[in-house]
Amino acid sequence: MIMDKEETLVAKGKQYVENLMEKYGDTPVSTLGRMRFRVYSEPPDALYKILEYLPEEFSDETEEKYIDALILAAETSYENGLYQFAYIQYHMLFMTAVYYAILKVSVLHKEELKKALFYLLKDRYTDFWNETNTKNGELYFGSFAIINESDVFMLLRVVGLDTNLLGELQKLVRDRNKYAHANGQLQLTSDELFMEALNNYNAKAQKVIELLKTDLIDFYKKTIRDPNFYDPDIRAYSDPDEQIIQEFFKEYSLSRTELNWLRKIPLSDFDGEEGEKEIKTLHGMLINYYRELTQD
Repeated sequence: MIMDKEETLVAKGKQYVENLMEKYGDTPVSTLGRMRFRVYSEPPDALYKILEYLPEEFSDETEEKYIDALILAAETSYENGLYQFAYIQYHMLFMTAVYYAILKVSVLHKEELKKALFYLLKDRYTDFWNETNTKNGELYFGSFAIINESDVFMLLRVVGLDTNLLGELQKLVRDRNKYAHANGQLQLTSDELFMEALNNYNAKAQKVIELLKTDLIDFYKKTIRDPNFYDPDIRAYSDPDEQIIQEFFKEYSLSRTELNWLRKIPLSDFDGEEGEKEIKTLHGMLINYYRELTQD
C-alpha cells in the first residue's frame, strides 16, 4: 500500500543534497558556517503502526489512495518538524480505522447497528442512508464521517465498548480540537510530545479493533463452512486464492491484525466437516497470505 520506506528515504535524501548543492554551491564556506540546516528526520515506525488496523486489500482503489495520501501527508509533516500537522493527519488515519471497524460491526451485527444509528441520529437517520452518503446504496467507511466524532464511538457499544474506553476515545477528539483551530499558535512543537500522542493513538486503535475479535473469528468460521463460499462449483471464484482475497479480505476490509487472529485457527478445527478439503485449502491460503505479508 505504501512505497518501500528505505527506497523512499534514500531518494528524498539524495534530492535534499542536490537541492542544497544547487542553492548554496557557490556560497563561501565562512558563510555556510553561520547558516542552519535542518537534519533530515526519518519517520518513526510508530507512524506506520496504524496501517495494521487498516485494510490490506481494497475493492475500491479510491479508498486506498485516500489512506496513502494521509500517510504521505503525515510523513512529510513529520520530516519537516511540523508535528502539529502530522498529529492532525494521524488523527484522520485513526478515525479512518475506527470507521472501518464500525463498518465491520454493520456486517457482524446488522440489525443492532441499525437500531443504534436510529437512536443516535434520530431525524437524520434517513439522510444517513441516502445516495450521497453511500456507494451504490451500501455503507462504506466514509459513511460514518457525517456523525460527530465524539458521538460515532457510541456505535461501538454494540460490540461491548465500555464507559472508560468511550471516555478515552472522546478525549482524543477534544485534544485534537485544541490543535486544529487557526489561532496563530503552534502548540505541538516537539518530537517527544508527538511520539507520546502517536503511541496513545495506536494503543486506542488496538483497543477498538479488539472489540471485534470474537465475533469476527466466529463470522469467518461460519463463512468458510458455507458451501456457497467453499464449493468451487458454485462459489464466485474457482481459484481458491482469488476466492479468499476477493470474497473475504476485500469484501470485509480485513486488516493485518484481523488476519493474524484468523490465521491462528488450526486446520484441525475443520476436521470431519462437509467440504473439509476445500475449506482447508481456503484456510491454508489465508495462512500463506499472512506469512508472505509479514515477510515483506
